[in-house]
Amino acid sequence: MKHLLLAAVASLGFIATSASAATTLTTTNAGYTGPGLNLTAFANGNYNFTFGPIQVDGYTFTAAPGGGGNSGSGSVVGQGGYGLNSNGSFGGAAVYIGVDSGTGYAQLIRNAGPVKEIGFFMNYAPGVGDPATISALDINGNVFASYDLTALAPISTPGGFNAFEFRGIRSDQTDIYGLRFGGSYILLTGTANGVPIGVPEPAAWAMMLAGFGLVGSAMRRRSKVAVTFA
Repeated sequence: MKHLLLAAVASLGFIATSASAATTLTTTNAGYTGPGLNLTAFANGNYNFTFGPIQVDGYTFTAAPGGGGNSGSGSVVGQGGYGLNSNGSFGGAAVYIGVDSGTGYAQLIRNAGPVKEIGFFMNYAPGVGDPATISALDINGNVFASYDLTALAPISTPGGFNAFEFRGIRSDQTDIYGLRFGGSYILLTGTANGVPIGVPEPAAWAMMLAGFGLVGSAMRRRSKVAVTFA
């Protein structure tokens, strides 16, 4: 019976190595109380390939991509055009962390200690390499809960541009020290469109500049009004 139970659990794409913690896969950021991911510091218009470790918004980031990567230089942290097969592409103002390979993984370890839940906006290339997977890490950096997104909570954004969906892991204890993510050229970011808070999309910049032009025009018109005193 024990072997049958383990087989049933494995068939659901869930792996748990902690006997004391129960975890669930989350698919919405509604009510989310875990840490965020601010990538504003990497909004410089460039790819930054790295295996790490590097510091990213309160996390220590490391990568272990497998074979078949585009660059062979590690995961990408930054901006640039990035295709994800049928799930569309990314570019413009979007800033993200991406495993530059269909295999392997990257991870974010919290510097401030454990949390009860962790999750980010993400996307991946369906059908390319290993299944897209996210895992919770314990105090020793070991995986204690893992979810196959491809099987359990697939992301489908056909032909989308800068389209991300939230996925995360919640525990009944404060025991999550980090998140590992891998397979299918998976990307993580902090917002639903990949644009850091305070960094407008190009379209928003155009609207703002147009607005400034209208304000300037109005001010010039007002400056031509003559004022007389009795």
